[in-house]
Amino acid sequence: MARKRQPVKGLVGGQYKPLTDEQVQRIHEAALSVLERTGVQVEEPEARRLFQEAGADVTDDRVRLPRSLVEDAVDWAPSRVVLAGRDPKWDLELEGARVHIGTGGAALTVLDLETGQPHPAVLRDVAELARLVDALDNIHFYLVPVYPTDMGKENVDINQYYAGLANTTKHVQSGVYSVQGIRDTVEMCERIMGGADALRERPIVSFITCWMVSPLKFATDVTTLLIETCRQRIPVVLSAAPMAGSTAPVTLAGMLAQLTAEQLSGVVLTQLAQRGAPLLIGPIPATADMKTGRYLGGSAEFGLTNAAMAQMGQFYRLPLYNSAGMTDAKLPDVQAGFEKAMSAVLAALAGSNFIHHAAGMLENMSSVAAEQFVIDNDILGMVMRVVRGIEVNDETLALDVIDEVGPGGHYLMAKHTLRHMRSEFYYPSDVVDRQGRDMWQQDGALDAQERARQIARDILANHQPEPLDPDVENWIRGRFDLKI
Repeated sequence: MARKRQPVKGLVGGQYKPLTDEQVQRIHEAALSVLERTGVQVEEPEARRLFQEAGADVTDDRVRLPRSLVEDAVDWAPSRVVLAGRDPKWDLELEGARVHIGTGGAALTVLDLETGQPHPAVLRDVAELARLVDALDNIHFYLVPVYPTDMGKENVDINQYYAGLANTTKHVQSGVYSVQGIRDTVEMCERIMGGADALRERPIVSFITCWMVSPLKFATDVTTLLIETCRQRIPVVLSAAPMAGSTAPVTLAGMLAQLTAEQLSGVVLTQLAQRGAPLLIGPIPATADMKTGRYLGGSAEFGLTNAAMAQMGQFYRLPLYNSAGMTDAKLPDVQAGFEKAMSAVLAALAGSNFIHHAAGMLENMSSVAAEQFVIDNDILGMVMRVVRGIEVNDETLALDVIDEVGPGGHYLMAKHTLRHMRSEFYYPSDVVDRQGRDMWQQDGALDAQERARQIARDILANHQPEPLDPDVENWIRGRFDLKI
């Protein structure tokens, strides 16, 4: 497998706009109305105190936010957040409509690379998947895609972050589960980066807080973690994932209004906890299957509404984390391919800044497969080629070349062709077969899934990521209770 070493990331999207400017404004006004009239339920004492001291209407556990407080908080929050990699070439600049795509989820099951059978996710999977992702250049970051079921809450944070950081030089992100886990992870990363200030300048990790239980209720324990993360000044994601028809109105506009209100309430809390705290709003709108009530990650509406939320993020000038590349398929099959590609291209063209779930996921975040990461790497390469668009200038219009070749000629040996052939087209890995049938049959008549398995096996057998500094590694192992 030929591996490109220069990542294509941070291209500017925004070409696709499912909402008009007027519709964006109406959703904004509706969200402010929800916060003023309905409010949010907040049971966490520190959060209630922060809201009340800032002028919110706090009655028992119901908090209603005035428009002025919401607008101030949006202004206080940074419009640009950098998520760094251990290798600076993987630094992500989140602002405007810049697009970055990577992994996501907290799957409990991994499909075995050899047998295809599911097994419970363990810490070793966190490390191996990080090493796999490290070699796949169209996957821009490593959001830990599985929850290690062999870890307890008391030590899962430090272990999964270590397993990620030790096996990839890309930015590492995960959910967090305890205040001590947050503090331990920050201490470890300060040592890796050479100090507290160095880490805040180039944060190599960020934290996800699923602080919102839709509709409009703060999760008490996670709200405590959110406040701690803000005060650590490490980038934090405000993740909320309502389902239209279940935990949000069935109409897409109603779901977007509620979800925007939920996100804005989180922005207010983060900025009250720590003015200027770096954050990513994290709206992940989805739909419920009205036959079964199940979450649908592969629907057309999933891509559509996540693209719409990209517009809301750009309206507020806040970095945006949302989702694409999910599927309801249980295997890396045809259904997985078209569902993943549909939402990924919509979210990327809309200019989502940090698109997670886009690599490796199957079965609505329930499972992952190594070969699916490899397949998705090519899907995402094609997606980013679409985002790059078509360059139109004197050189690319090629009028002199057209004139030189003339009617009936060909361009195969033209110098213009040689100059542009490598940059103009996306060249996929060996997952994609472009041979004639005879050559395909001679090579074993393998389907894309099996070709991807072979590539994944090769990476896991041979790819060695850049290791941590040995002195830092020894310090980490002496300081923390690592299980890997």
